[in-house]
Amino acid sequence: MAVPERRWLKLAQEFVQYVVVGGLAFLVDWFLLTRGISWGHLALSVATALGFCAGLATNYTLCVIWVWRGAHRQTVKDFLLFTGIGLAGLGLTELGMWIGVALAGFGASPVKIAVAAVVLFWNFILRKFLVFSR
Repeated sequence: MAVPERRWLKLAQEFVQYVVVGGLAFLVDWFLLTRGISWGHLALSVATALGFCAGLATNYTLCVIWVWRGAHRQTVKDFLLFTGIGLAGLGLTELGMWIGVALAGFGASPVKIAVAAVVLFWNFILRKFLVFSR
């Protein structure tokens, strides 16, 4: 197999692993959000922040351990960059939802699916090349 083909296969494998990790991180986020509201009687904003932070930590940890395990030792700076990319993705999600739902009048669910796909690629590409490529 030629070298460029191997690179594409490796990138595709990392992407699939990243999707799995993102799904697990989402489940952690969602679980803490819903349980924080129903069991802990937390305010929505507190439960949302708790879920987001736990999901982010899960995502980062599993990316380091499994997705990009060949990356150099990670630092606080790398974690902050990883977090910043995630927060920018959250901003893109908010913008996309506003454009699709408030301005264009589409339903929230189909817009969320489309926006989530865009943000998934955004997060993967930036995290791969800015955080885990060194």
